[in-house]
Amino acid sequence: MVVAGSGKEQFKTFNVSTAAAILAAAAGTPVVKGVSRSVSAISGAADILDVLRIRPVADLASIPDAMRKTNIAFVSYPLFCPRYAARYDGVFDTINPASFFMPVATLCVRASRFLFGLAHTDVELSARALQSIRPDIPAGAVVSTDLTDGETVDEYCGVGNAHLARITSGLLSATIRANDAPTREWRAAVAHRPTHAGNAALAAEALAPAGDTPATRLVELNAALIVDSGAATKDSLQRVRHARRSGEAMRLLTRLSESR
Repeated sequence: MVVAGSGKEQFKTFNVSTAAAILAAAAGTPVVKGVSRSVSAISGAADILDVLRIRPVADLASIPDAMRKTNIAFVSYPLFCPRYAARYDGVFDTINPASFFMPVATLCVRASRFLFGLAHTDVELSARALQSIRPDIPAGAVVSTDLTDGETVDEYCGVGNAHLARITSGLLSATIRANDAPTREWRAAVAHRPTHAGNAALAAEALAPAGDTPATRLVELNAALIVDSGAATKDSLQRVRHARRSGEAMRLLTRLSESR
């Protein structure tokens, strides 16, 4: 499963997709996760991995070994596209046309599925673009949530209007799930923290066995989508919840840190 996010949200959440990728890997799904430094928020995935002492793969040849050891490989985008960072990172801090496909299109690994979080409600357009650019990946999903008018995040949330476009056997379907509006408490619980250390701590807390918080529920929901190709079924939610509550997610986090 290739996992990526556009970033550039109007409401900044903590690094949900990174924590969800680790949880999905702990639940048994092999994951390749693209990472970069922050472009539009305090912390990008690469920034919190530094704090957590998790090293992305050093070169492309190391991806299979990382997958065998931990079921997950964090990959810096410039490894695939050396000129990508210089042309993109730090330049485009808002959604632009490349945001709809570049994070998945540049992760050129053999995969059977992808999950892409987009900070824009037109998930169907993004899915069609990815279907055209990556026909080698037969299934995938693009997700987004409109918390309020003009306030969109690149995750699938249990609040607001959650958008999902899913490709299965070459066919594309799109749905919108209307949920209750986000509360002030929910926003405070999942909001991006002002430091790398704070964002890394919140990502780790969302993987901890104890507790049932807005952050853990958000991570579990997105991990379930990774496990089940864009369908957060009762079975996939149970699998990721068990991986968290049994301590397997934290054990994987420890192995990833120790492998540095």
